[in-house]
Amino acid sequence: MQPITDIDLLNRKLSEVAESLFWLMPEMVLAGMLILLLLIDLIAGRRGVYWLIIFSALGFLLHATSLFLQWQALHPMDEPLSILGMLRIDGMSVYFRGLFSVAGLLTVLLIIPYQNAGFTIRGIGELYILLMGLLLGASLMVLSGNLLMLYLSIEVVSISSYILTNFNFDKKSAEAGIKYLLFGGVASGLMLYGMSLLYGFSGTLLIDNNLALAVGQLPFIPVALSLLLLAGGLLFKISAIPFHIWAPDVYEGAPAPVVALFSVVPKLAGVAVLLNLSEFLDDIGEQLPALDWQWVAAVLAIVTIVVGNFAALSQRDAKRMMAYSSIAHSGFLLVGVVAFSGYGERSVLFYASMYLLMNFVAFLLIILFERIIGNSLIVSYRGLGRKFPLLGSLALLVMVSLTGLPPTAGFTAKLLIFSSLWQTYQASESTIMALLLLVGLLNTVVSLFYYLKIPYFMFFKEEHKPEKNRVPALQGGKAGGEVLAGFLVLLLLLGFFQAGWVLDMINLFLL
Repeated sequence: MQPITDIDLLNRKLSEVAESLFWLMPEMVLAGMLILLLLIDLIAGRRGVYWLIIFSALGFLLHATSLFLQWQALHPMDEPLSILGMLRIDGMSVYFRGLFSVAGLLTVLLIIPYQNAGFTIRGIGELYILLMGLLLGASLMVLSGNLLMLYLSIEVVSISSYILTNFNFDKKSAEAGIKYLLFGGVASGLMLYGMSLLYGFSGTLLIDNNLALAVGQLPFIPVALSLLLLAGGLLFKISAIPFHIWAPDVYEGAPAPVVALFSVVPKLAGVAVLLNLSEFLDDIGEQLPALDWQWVAAVLAIVTIVVGNFAALSQRDAKRMMAYSSIAHSGFLLVGVVAFSGYGERSVLFYASMYLLMNFVAFLLIILFERIIGNSLIVSYRGLGRKFPLLGSLALLVMVSLTGLPPTAGFTAKLLIFSSLWQTYQASESTIMALLLLVGLLNTVVSLFYYLKIPYFMFFKEEHKPEKNRVPALQGGKAGGEVLAGFLVLLLLLGFFQAGWVLDMINLFLL
């Protein structure tokens, strides 16, 4: 038997990489579209803006198609597929990346009414390029099975986000971008230090049982410290307490379509990573019973929900209100992570799907409001519901859905989250689970007060200083009123009538 040489080993690795190219096809589509958009922007400049829109939309459709083909190939397999120990592909990762594809397509569609409403975006080509980069980084975050790959993918998302925040090119967006960069740099440094500690303890970067076994043999304090530092970067991505301070300024300073993307994609990518880490943390907890990660996550969820909701009550700007409500929704997504089980996983995926849809509808409404009144102050919405009944009715429905009231999709999403938490409480009889359930239910009532503030001003307050020179938002076919109405029909259908269809689809992905 001949010994294996370095050349043989290299050829074997290259062969393994070549075989794995099919499984990286969705990410290759995003990378290819990024390069194509860069070339279009360099060659055509501002004249190529329509080509940027067309090819961006086409790229996301190709991305979704490649994910479907990947899922079909993955479906017969019983276990997740590992690529060189760096990436981990399973049904949940395919589903999350599908949500990113939908979010990217909706962002492209949202840019059109945003520009039609009179808002100019300088460097529109760079915006589409960075959009692809952000989604590529988010996809790699979901797939990461290696600490180094996780860090690099988070940095791709972060750097793209820092630049996109400044695309209004004014003082407010510049201030928001600097704050975002500073807080992001601190969170990134903490996370990298935590990863280096884990690597020093174990000698491996792979997030698997070997890492859990090595770390589990150590004393409690160094393990808890390293995991806490690692969590810092992930909590920053989902804007959870105490890494939430950047969110209100970024939401207020960045262009509305970019904010809609920020409010969904990095948050869902961070939640996907936390779900992937849950099994790893459970393995460590078996060896270190004092390390109860669910208790820590439950406390973080409680604080995030409470701070987000009560801070939103005092906001006068709709964008800042959405920022704090987004923080509260991060807490509800953490509830699904805390209730780690098959049912809890499914409830998180359903909540993520409905949250994506609701948030994009909300920001489309904000764009339409800004076209009418010229700002996003809630007090300026006085009388708009009576002046534009369709717009006011749609605003009422989307705010009811964000609150989590029937008969909308938001109600079904929160019902599933709370049901999964209740199951976890019955199994563990943990006091913190009962407290989390109680806090979540009470804060749903609290959110009603600030979400319904917008419909209240629209229908029950008289319009002051009407702006006659403003073009009505739903005239001329430019504002996308039909698209908005279609979104709201989906929110109602997915609330009761077709929620089972979405859950059946999620079950197929998680088999």
